[in-house]
Amino acid sequence: MFDSNRRKYPRANYPCQLTMWLDRGADETILANTSNIGLGGLCVYLNQKILVGMKVDIQLHFTNPTTPFRCKGIVRRCKQEGEKYYNVGIEFEPLGELKYAFLDGKVSELIELEQKGQS
Repeated sequence: MFDSNRRKYPRANYPCQLTMWLDRGADETILANTSNIGLGGLCVYLNQKILVGMKVDIQLHFTNPTTPFRCKGIVRRCKQEGEKYYNVGIEFEPLGELKYAFLDGKVSELIELEQKGQS
């Protein structure tokens, strides 16, 4: 089970745009912003509940580079927060070597920028 207190990968608090396609038979597209992202997955706040275990296709829109990053994931957590929002944790399915290297570099860059902003 996903335990948010014991993360294997560091996360960057980075609100990038996200497009997500749900695997519900008929394609359903969700546009949102991430709360944080790491090599293992991401957190996003949505205005709808998504079933834990659901597979999703993800496209992240970083500002640099402008080419979207696409991957697949599995919903591991969907917890209601307040009246309207759900905190959704998505674990990435295994990434190929190139995608892993790209995401590793991007997350490291974002964490470094975040740490510079705090000092």
